[in-house]
Amino acid sequence: MMLDLTHRVFAAFCFLLMVSPGAAQTTPGNSAPPVKSNQPLLPVVVDQNEFRTTTTQSELDRPITVAVKGLKEWLANNPDRHPRDLRLYLAGHKLSQASPTLTSVEQEYLSFHLEIQPGDRDSWVDILYEARNEWDHMLPLSIGWKDNTQVFNSNVKLALIVYPQHTPYILGFLMLLLAATLLLSVRTNLLRDGTDQPPAPARLPYNLGRVQMAFWFYLTITAYLYVWLITGEYDTVTSSVLVLIGISAGTGVAALLVDKQKVQEVITQRTSLDTQLTALQARIVELSAATPQPGSSLDQELQQKKNSLLEVQAQLAHAVVPPPRQSPKGSGKIF
Repeated sequence: MMLDLTHRVFAAFCFLLMVSPGAAQTTPGNSAPPVKSNQPLLPVVVDQNEFRTTTTQSELDRPITVAVKGLKEWLANNPDRHPRDLRLYLAGHKLSQASPTLTSVEQEYLSFHLEIQPGDRDSWVDILYEARNEWDHMLPLSIGWKDNTQVFNSNVKLALIVYPQHTPYILGFLMLLLAATLLLSVRTNLLRDGTDQPPAPARLPYNLGRVQMAFWFYLTITAYLYVWLITGEYDTVTSSVLVLIGISAGTGVAALLVDKQKVQEVITQRTSLDTQLTALQARIVELSAATPQPGSSLDQELQQKKNSLLEVQAQLAHAVVPPPRQSPKGSGKIF
């Protein structure tokens, strides 16, 4: 029960990746008026005989059997119809691309293969959504002709297993990945500005670009694995997702370059101020040693240098301190 609840919450933000670009609603295919016949529509039954029964539980990429009572006699009275023209209905959604893979008129049964084909993708999105929301995953099952939307009578339900048996292992991997990302973000500078650690207990601030990259990376991996679990498809990463990842990566790289430029500007500014300070102090010592007469040119220069020294010292006091460099032995480790 707890695992199923986790599946429902987990699906809320990533199941939309299954929707094809530009698709909005299920398109039932080419509709036509129901076939006029003196024979009533046949019922789909669970038990046809001791050898053939309708499948009541299955999952994607598996075959199912549908038993139709009276199929042989019905086709004999309708020679213009062929069992290959029948289509599968799940939860009221017609799978127009799902033609029978095997037909047996004598034993009155059909076989279908449950697979997501491009023409039925929108219908499968709705079918899987309904199966996931049903606590027992039971969906109404029936068949109908490919050129109309009138289904055969049926009280049969199919339990469509949405999550395969290895789902807990994938969920465990995603939880470990999330825990590792959070741990590294707290214990290291993986998502922080720069790589040089200031004196304890100070910590480097988090970098928005790196946090954004980590967030979209985890979200994309999670959504991709979730869709793969349900559909078995590997090519579900759309161009919009790739563009989003590219924008996130570009933002992170741009932020890193801006940070490096700012650090370099700070270092250059302090280096220039330190050079001026050293030169002014040396000149003041030199002029003071000459004991210039009050009012002389040397005395005026000495006073000017002292004023300049005060200005440089004030600028240094308000200048940003560049991050300290780590020692070659790696003394800047964070624990």
